[in-house]
Amino acid sequence: MPGLEPLPIDGEAFVDAVHTQVDLVQLEVDLLSSTDDKIVQRELAYLRELRYGKRAPSANDEPAQIIFDMPGPERDRQ
Repeated sequence: MPGLEPLPIDGEAFVDAVHTQVDLVQLEVDLLSSTDDKIVQRELAYLRELRYGKRAPSANDEPAQIIFDMPGPERDRQ
């Protein structure tokens, strides 16, 4: 009966347990070979993240810096 045994202790053990039932490498190859570009893009991004880690935030990701005491333009002072 499914679900009667306790879950594996950690993520690695869980993946190993799933892999005993399903060829995860072949499943990933199948997903990367999908005709749905969104699936391919998501899987490729996931593989890159596994290999290289999460990307560093770009300048566009950082909150805007607000300087309250910065003087205005010269034209405003006349």
